[in-house]
Amino acid sequence: MISLLIALTIVAGWAPEAVIQDYLMNNYPWPEIQVQKLVAEDTLPRSRPVEIITERGPLGRASFLFRFPDNREVRIKAYITARDQVVRTRRALYKGTVIRSTDIYTTMMNVRKIPRGAISDIKGVRGKILKRSLPADSTLTEAVTGEKPLIQKGQRITLLYKTNSLRVTAPGVAREDGYSEREISVMNLTSRKTITGIVESRGIVNVQP
Repeated sequence: MISLLIALTIVAGWAPEAVIQDYLMNNYPWPEIQVQKLVAEDTLPRSRPVEIITERGPLGRASFLFRFPDNREVRIKAYITARDQVVRTRRALYKGTVIRSTDIYTTMMNVRKIPRGAISDIKGVRGKILKRSLPADSTLTEAVTGEKPLIQKGQRITLLYKTNSLRVTAPGVAREDGYSEREISVMNLTSRKTITGIVESRGIVNVQP
């Protein structure tokens, strides 16, 4: 069967590249998809396909099977590229940096080049800290960012003992960095005992009496 090159124009009243693009946009999470180099293995009917099956791909050299109302099938090959949004560094940032809006920007990137765990929204990274240094134009990922601790190791804190009818506080010191609603090791400065508690807010650790 001789392959027929499909130009990027309307064929038989509908555009096959637009049909493939709509199909991919509806079934995959990428906001930008480009369909190029279409080749059909047969003449396309005037009617639009009623079903599309991805035989290979969908990225790179892909193959789609078009099924038409008269049960006819035509295989179409195309080259598919897709892009998604990522957050990148404007300049070199060092380990421990608290990330600000001026430190980062968003851009579109080929999904095949996006690293695992990449962050796509500035809101999801602003205020976090870097776990390691990064050069300019690095893609931020969950692996290299972390929450800013509400309590730092060695910080003087307030230990809060709560029951239904009792609320008692005591001075303490953090033995490690503490994050919201997570367990932390602390020392009660009155009893000199090391205990654990839950970080309730900045400088406040909830411990069991």
